[in-house]
Amino acid sequence: SFGEIVRVTALFGGLRVGRGRLNGGEPLLRRDLTGLVARLHRLPGIDDISLSTNATQLAKHANALRAAGVARINVSLDSLRRERIAAITGRDCIGRILDGLMKANAAGFELIKINMVALRGVNDDEIDDMVDFCMAHGFVLRLIETMPMGDTGRNASYLDLQPIKRRLQEKFGLIDGVVPGGGPARYLQTPDRRFSIGFITPMSQ
Repeated sequence: SFGEIVRVTALFGGLRVGRGRLNGGEPLLRRDLTGLVARLHRLPGIDDISLSTNATQLAKHANALRAAGVARINVSLDSLRRERIAAITGRDCIGRILDGLMKANAAGFELIKINMVALRGVNDDEIDDMVDFCMAHGFVLRLIETMPMGDTGRNASYLDLQPIKRRLQEKFGLIDGVVPGGGPARYLQTPDRRFSIGFITPMSQ
């Protein structure tokens, strides 16, 4: 319940854990999530609230979430192509995702991160397109290696991000950077610091 979430968060706030993230499942499916955010934002010691979402409901809630106290948003987006998103998610939802991202950008969140799981033979030909998209809109891109589980998935769609990292570093003159959030990504950024890209590489590193 929301009451339990507030109580647990208040206890962690008292222990100087000042940063919290709402995720799921899909948190935007919870009724009155913005009310929960407002309650969390008022707790002593809680100074940073972020949200992970698939963005299909984000257009309806972006302004209210920002007003309630969400500072940063992470959005899962593995492709910019309609048919691929439909194949990956089982739904024709790319329009709603992109609309949600544009509404969130206009709402003035401090940071919007795009999480793209890089899959060999599935979306590896779109990485440069995703870089261009994030550059154009001021989003931080995070490329994520898949972690195949079990014998049947050991090599399925796994893509080593190290060669891609080196190629992008050379193409854009990327240098070491830091992005707020405390997550597992290692970041590079353009020399003018207008674009950052993170790499989450549990297999190759």
